[in-house]
Amino acid sequence: MQNIQVEVQKDHIERITSAKPIAALAELIWNAYDADAKKVIITFEEGPISKLGKILVTDDGIGIDPNRAESLFKFLGGSWKNGTLHTSGGRFIHGEKGQGRFKAFSLGESVKWISRANGKKFSINGKLSDLKNFPMLDIDSCKETGCEVEISNIPKDYQIRAEHGADEAIRDIFALQLYEDRNFQIIYDGIEIDARDAIREVSTIDLSIKQEDGTEISGVLEIVEWNKKVERKLMLCLPGRFSFYEMAPGIQARGFDFTAYLTSKYYQKLADSNTESLVELDPVANALIESAKDKLREYFRKREVELSRGKIQEWKDARIYPYEGITSDPIERNERQVFDVVALNLADYSSEFEKTPIKTQKLILQLIKTAVETGGTSLPNILEKVIGLPKNKQEELAELLRKTTLTAVINAAKSVTDRLDFLKALQILIFDPVSKKQLLERSQLHRIIAQETWIFGEQFNLMNDDEDLTSVLKSHLSSLDRDRKEIAQVAPVLDASGKVAIVDLLLSKRVPTPTDEERKHLVVELKRPSQPINEDVISQIKKYAKAVAKDSRFRACNVEWDFLAISNSFTPDAELEARQVGRPIGLVAEYDDLKIRVWAKTWGQIITEAEGRLTFYRRRLEYQANDTEALNYLKTINENYLSDEVREKISELADE
Repeated sequence: MQNIQVEVQKDHIERITSAKPIAALAELIWNAYDADAKKVIITFEEGPISKLGKILVTDDGIGIDPNRAESLFKFLGGSWKNGTLHTSGGRFIHGEKGQGRFKAFSLGESVKWISRANGKKFSINGKLSDLKNFPMLDIDSCKETGCEVEISNIPKDYQIRAEHGADEAIRDIFALQLYEDRNFQIIYDGIEIDARDAIREVSTIDLSIKQEDGTEISGVLEIVEWNKKVERKLMLCLPGRFSFYEMAPGIQARGFDFTAYLTSKYYQKLADSNTESLVELDPVANALIESAKDKLREYFRKREVELSRGKIQEWKDARIYPYEGITSDPIERNERQVFDVVALNLADYSSEFEKTPIKTQKLILQLIKTAVETGGTSLPNILEKVIGLPKNKQEELAELLRKTTLTAVINAAKSVTDRLDFLKALQILIFDPVSKKQLLERSQLHRIIAQETWIFGEQFNLMNDDEDLTSVLKSHLSSLDRDRKEIAQVAPVLDASGKVAIVDLLLSKRVPTPTDEERKHLVVELKRPSQPINEDVISQIKKYAKAVAKDSRFRACNVEWDFLAISNSFTPDAELEARQVGRPIGLVAEYDDLKIRVWAKTWGQIITEAEGRLTFYRRRLEYQANDTEALNYLKTINENYLSDEVREKISELADE
């Protein structure tokens, strides 16, 4: 038996082994891809007690060369991939850090690699408790090649099965590889990842930004349009399309389901310096992201025009389009353009139009044509008689449209109604007697709130999600425009009891002032609805606040800190702390000189405060959210974030 000793500091290995479960699985699939595997199979076995007892990642690649196994495991940070652009099979290699094999330990405490290569079958065994020693055992001779990674002693039932939507997350990461490489297949939890048939179109756009010194940073934006509903994402990628970070695209593209992949060599520089997790705080990286968003907006504007032409052709084929042939008359050509805009907006905004019989659609289009041709007298008449819009409201609409666009008005109204629907939906999730017992803290409630940070106040942006206080400090220093090298080298931050503290959410916003230099940070600690806020929870959030208060690196005269613990209810002793004489309800501690406050509130209080901010708009829109609208809104949320009870209610609604 040979023993491989890893020559690297233990804390460096431990940092790598704290990867998120899907990221760790993706790394193992990337390793198989880099080994020219044609098929990768990920299977899950139940344990005697837990639902997740063992994870197996099997591939038919070239395996681990037994003559090079020691060097592969011995030097973390070095890799056979260094200086190599392509595999022997011609694939672009995704990474160079040699860290993927260690990320497997973020899934389980024991990992075994069984490799078949160069006529030998052997195993390499590792344990989380001894990350510097890897026993290597010869098993047998063999003719086949490939590798199997067996992960066991799994500490918790991670939400990584296909039923949790994990296969879709893997699909998003490997979509372009699966689409372009017919010799690559992923079987995840018994399901073949569908990318080629699910993708409608892939478009590639080159982009570049110019820095102050005149140098250019380039990137490639690849846009995948899907044939089915997907969660829109912008994936940031290292060369080789290795996605290391995902975010919301932040653009309007009504009717399109897409994933965008932004690849740049600049991101490799961040990865080499281990700062890729701070990509959204890096000015150059942000400039690339903004350039990509501009390209996405331009791209989907063109696609909307193409779809519009397609819709008009549908009307022509159905013989309901009220114009015939091609006209050379400039007046009629202009009228047709106006008609097309009005009719297409009607078809787009009105869900009922497409459901009406062809004859009715033809009549409506003819009415619009008449209104356009006769000018300002017929259109108000149609608005009043056909749509039922009163004259004073027509005049208000006309005045409003001189100040803004119809699209902006609709988007603003939809934004308010969506928020009202979300608040109602949140009440169903956390107050329903069955749902509140089923709802999980990190994998469900946490994920939903991370997408709806406005509930705590306007202009808050998510800066940290499920990260430690050291990451919070780095984000804080970045918001103050501190030097990047200083940020990258900060020493770890521990809580008041000397332990590593993981905060659920860090939100931040600029406070409107003449100098625009004041900041407000909000650290949120979420508890599942079934766990009341007790004295231990309050003690926990106070420890976070004290860690910030005692660490001089957090101090800045223009920054305020609020720490907030939230659940459905209080224990009697905890409620006494949240209702102190002379303090606002919920304020449990305050450090005046440091502008640090600690709060404990119920979801009822948070929702009431958010509803209060929307009261004016709700009254003007005459809109009242109800359970049906709330459940319809929840359909737009990843179902893995919902409790079983709410999923059943949504299913019942769909069957009605």
